Amino acid sequence: MNNCQFTPHFIASYCDNELKKGLKGVSEAETEARLEAIIRLFCCLHGRDVFIKAYTKFLANRLLNKTYLSQEAEELMLQKLKVECGHNTVNKLSQMFTDMTLSKDLMTQFKEKQSKGIINGVEFTAEVLTNGHWPEQQTAACTLPPELKMCASKFEEFYKFKYSNRNLTWLF
Repeated sequence: MNNCQFTPHFIASYCDNELKKGLKGVSEAETEARLEAIIRLFCCLHGRDVFIKAYTKFLANRLLNKTYLSQEAEELMLQKLKVECGHNTVNKLSQMFTDMTLSKDLMTQFKEKQSKGIINGVEFTAEVLTNGHWPEQQTAACTLPPELKMCASKFEEFYKFKYSNRNLTWLF
């Protein structure tokens, strides 16, 4: 297993598939057994850091695209990884869940102030993520249409009023 340099990525990919589709309609006991099997493979890996990096990217995609099946299964996997890797390694992954919860609450507050988040006929939603806890993403050159610029400026105004000492970096 450790002779192939791609094994950690393949195991992370398999784990991603399980957490997106594989655990659908599966009992809690079976979910526990499948995640435990993945952790047993993880324990044998020499490239654990490669697995964690790939797992982090997959987790970010699942959270941002809302493609995970069960938050309980996701949290169970984090608990199992925390036992094997330690608190510091898994802390960033846990913060990603916290960011999603806080972002949801923030958007609820914004939508209450902006007539259900519709600005000039555009329904606007944003995710506010903590820099450094999410995988690095390249900022693509993007020219926003005027309607979206208005939405972004309204949200930024709301955010600056709520958190005066924080800065927003937009990733479209």
